[in-house]
Amino acid sequence: MQSWVPAVLFLGFCLTFARVKKSRSLVGLVKASTATGTLTLLLGWFKVAFAFPSSACPDFRNRRPIVHFDHYESSYFPLRATCHWDNGEQKALIGAWMNPLLFTCVAVLTGCLVTMAVLAHRRYRKGHPR
Repeated sequence: MQSWVPAVLFLGFCLTFARVKKSRSLVGLVKASTATGTLTLLLGWFKVAFAFPSSACPDFRNRRPIVHFDHYESSYFPLRATCHWDNGEQKALIGAWMNPLLFTCVAVLTGCLVTMAVLAHRRYRKGHPR
């Protein structure tokens, strides 16, 4: 699945965790961003951990000359699992939507937490304990 469809479905599923109210929309956005980012990261880690190069990156014996598997690169953050063959071909085993969605969730979560801290500080300076 190398398209945007899984990302949209994933985001729609995770947005169901967010309850939008007048005063709690920021908290709902924090919940949705945290849920989406966590599930994306876990799915990516699962794909990296269980992407076995022996089965995911076969040799191409039907080509002339025969193309052999060269090496495999992987990392858990940012998510990456890539097969390389000796003729220069590459195959990404991680969806192209995962890293952008993950970093967007981190940015939204950071922005929300900073905004919440600023709002809490302003309320505290005005004398409102809540």
